Amino acid sequence: MRAAAAIVLIVLVFTASFSLKKAMRPRPSSTEPGAPVSCARLVSMSPGITETLFALGLGGQVVGVTRYCLYPPEAAERTRVGGFLDPNYEVLLALHPDLVLLTPFHRELWPELDRLGLRYEIIRQDTVEDIRESFLKMGALCGREEPAQALVSALDARLAGLRRRAAGRPRLRVLMTTGREMHAGTLSETYAVSSGSFLSDLLQIAGGDNCVTGEIAEYPALSAEGILQLNPDVIIEFGQEDSDAADADALRAWQALPGLEAVRRSRVHYLGGTKYTIPGPRILETLDALDRCLDADGEAPMP
Repeated sequence: MRAAAAIVLIVLVFTASFSLKKAMRPRPSSTEPGAPVSCARLVSMSPGITETLFALGLGGQVVGVTRYCLYPPEAAERTRVGGFLDPNYEVLLALHPDLVLLTPFHRELWPELDRLGLRYEIIRQDTVEDIRESFLKMGALCGREEPAQALVSALDARLAGLRRRAAGRPRLRVLMTTGREMHAGTLSETYAVSSGSFLSDLLQIAGGDNCVTGEIAEYPALSAEGILQLNPDVIIEFGQEDSDAADADALRAWQALPGLEAVRRSRVHYLGGTKYTIPGPRILETLDALDRCLDADGEAPMP
């Protein structure tokens, strides 16, 4: 798999596809409405869910996670049940979970979990509102209503503060990307973040307008010509690697399109690390990073 496509896959692993989400209309859980649910032994099939469980003080009840669940560090001490879409059912059964927590993207796992008699609950974390509601839902499921409300209150306060801050500056057209391919020294294919995702929601709150919209795909592939037609004021690239070398590589890649306003005005930003693309309590870090990108001076043209 090409590097850019691999990055997009990782982002999709952490966030469900918007077009898929609209089509699937998932059932909320495998349990009867109102039936008591034990949370003594929890398995999380998503990094965002794992981070939320630990933030709610439920880390001690988490017995299994996927290999993508790397935060907080304590999550690495839990049994690995496989990947996001390819769990090891033998390991899963051996953990004797009371509840398996899934996203809507896991719909192909439901029949097997039903066959094995494992209880599960579907947790949406696609948009900012979904993430907010996921705090409350998991808190209610596992008797952690007070910590859940504290998470929601902290999120609401930060969102309100950023909205007030954003109201005082001009809105900028922003291209957010999650991967790119180079050919003959120029960008040949770039994966963009379109509307319908929590990243786009956060951008809007921070005061930017996503210049890639539509419900067909959350991460469409754009050609260099398509990017030149969009001509964004700001470019924000999300990448896996958090290093000065990765930052410099991203800036060099975008300089292959010197006609872009964002490149000419030095408004190309690289945000390295998977933490920025995981839906959960750390979206506040993503929001702050987007705010810094939009607040950067960037008036001096690139040499």
